[in-house]
This record gives sequence, structure tokens and C-alpha cells, in this order.
Amino acid sequence: MSPQISIKPYRRTFRQPLRTAHGIWSVREGFIVRIEKNGRFGYGEIAPIAEFGTETVSVAAAFLAKYAQNPEIAVPVELPCCAFGLSAALAQAEASCAQVPDSGTVAPIQYGIAALLPAGESAITAIGAKVASGFNVFKWKIGVEPIEVELELMRQLMSLLPPTGQLRLDANGGLTDTELKTWLSALRHFKAQLEYLEQPMPPGNESIMQALALGSGISIALDESLNGSEAAHWLENWQGPLVVKPALMGNVGSLVERLKPVADSIVLSSVFETGVGVTNAVSIADQLLGMNRALGFDTCDAFDDGLDLTPEDVWKQLPHLI
Repeated sequence: MSPQISIKPYRRTFRQPLRTAHGIWSVREGFIVRIEKNGRFGYGEIAPIAEFGTETVSVAAAFLAKYAQNPEIAVPVELPCCAFGLSAALAQAEASCAQVPDSGTVAPIQYGIAALLPAGESAITAIGAKVASGFNVFKWKIGVEPIEVELELMRQLMSLLPPTGQLRLDANGGLTDTELKTWLSALRHFKAQLEYLEQPMPPGNESIMQALALGSGISIALDESLNGSEAAHWLENWQGPLVVKPALMGNVGSLVERLKPVADSIVLSSVFETGVGVTNAVSIADQLLGMNRALGFDTCDAFDDGLDLTPEDVWKQLPHLI
């Protein structure tokens, strides 16, 4: 018997627009899918980010409308977000235990979480509350303000870290090679407090980033490069951390197999998904023995819409079916 498919869209407005090297991000759109099979339910999230090389929201909507009518059709490889959400929902529905974990205790394994700091000077104020809440790893986006401003802010942030705290810097591919060299020169004084510099240059510049990382002794992580045309190559060959956004990377089962050989380099990271997507992503973490870096899922404060709850609660709050 074919599974029964239901799909609902969502549109979330950031409490404060997110500032990155690519500009301002104010609205998050996607879909929640519920699959019923043999009386069991599974939930998945489809959350495209076309700038990362995924399908667009409109392309995903068109495919999902067809899939709801005929769930036997294959998901094209160029629709990685659809593949992720549908496979995650189906895996839940087929599991021997149909109960989806509560998002507050989403997995039996306890994971560290990296605190997400706002871009720019606001980070100086925000870090105090994050430290007081018990965070020990912090992520701050750069490439937003003039470089000389951000270098000074970085030095201030380093001075505000707890004794064993570490800072992750995320450029979202927004630096030139000259700017990257300037950052690396400044960061050499903070090696013990810097966990890594994430995706300083756009995809296509991996060889330059690798050479600069080796020459400076500063750890450079890949993010956007893992969703580009050379993603498979760099996932297997990069000498540094690998920031993986599961919701953008296709079928859950095959993704787990791809990540297992490099589990000790993996940093699972959010795409500002709902509680459904978080549950989907953390289920992957449970299968990656050796993964020991703090997860990048400090995103609940980004919205104020109640969609960070359990998958069943998220489903109940969403609008009419498409």
C-alpha cells in the first residue's frame, strides 16, 4: 500500500533580520511533509536555500504537488531538499517505534551546541548572556562590516570568552584572498581560542583556502563548498572541519553513509529550520560515531512563531494544505 502524503507550507519572519556577507535575510520559507504508512506517521522538512545550490521554493512546491499525487515517483538529484525531507519522513514512518522524540530531548545522546551571535557590534552585548547560559562555543558572522571594524570586534569577543571557550568565525564566502590573508594574520594571535574560520572565500577557491590554512596554521572549515559541484570531492579530501547542513544535502540514508568516514570532521549546522528539521538533522548525528564538535543549532531565538516545538505540534500550527 502506497504511503499517504500531506504537505503544508510555512513562512517565518526572522525576529531580527539575519545579516550575512550576502546581505539581509528576513523571511524563511519551506514545507513540512507528513507521511502515513501502515498507521504510522513520519515528518520531514523541505527548506531550500537556492543561494547554496539547492532547488528554489517554487520548484520544490511544484514537485511536491506531483509527489503528493504519486509518491512512487523518484526525487530528482537536483532537488536535494525535497529528497532530504521526504526520505526523513519516510524513515520515521517506517521505524519500528512511531513516536517522534520531543524536540527538547530530541535524542538520547547529549550534544554540545554552539551559540549564534548577531553580526557586527551587537555581538559584544549578546555574548554575555550566552556565556551566562552555559555556552562554551560561539559563532559569529564576518564580512558584514568593514574589515578593520570586525578585526577590532573580534579582539573584544576573544577577551569575553569563558576560560575554555572557542570562537567560530563564518564569512559565508564573502572574503577576497587579500582580506583572508589579513584575517589570518590577525588570528595567529588567537589560535587557542579560535576553533575555525568557516568558508572565507566562495566555492571554487578551495585550493587557495587550503594553501593559506596550511601556511598559517589556522583551521579553515568548508560550508558552501559542500553544496557545490565539487561537493563530493571536498567532503572526502578537505583537511579541516566540514560544516554540513543536512537539510540541503539530499537523501538521509545516503547522506549518513557519505558522512560516516569523516565523522570526526563533521559539524552539523542549521538552515533555520523548524522543530521538524532539527529532529531530522539530529537523527543523523545519532548515527555518526566519532562526531564530537558542537552542533550549530542555536536558532530558536531567531523566530517567535511557535514552530520550534515537536513535529506534531508544528504540524498542527501550520496553515491549510497545498
